[in-house]
Amino acid sequence: MLSDKTSFILTVAVAFGFSISGILNILDNFVIVTLLLLGFLLIVVNLFTYEKIQIEEYEKPTNTEEDFDID
Repeated sequence: MLSDKTSFILTVAVAFGFSISGILNILDNFVIVTLLLLGFLLIVVNLFTYEKIQIEEYEKPTNTEEDFDID
């Protein structure tokens, strides 16, 4: 869904949004709370829907007898 860089930028924006809103005491505003909640939910949904790297897609190294041969 979102790339790593975009997800990191969104996380920082939501964290600063909560911090600044708390300092300015505007967390009672419905619009501010809605925007911050939507950003947070987008981060959580992205966390669970992000495509995981499948190890099976890569070529696995094979072991040969030479790897274990001790001289």
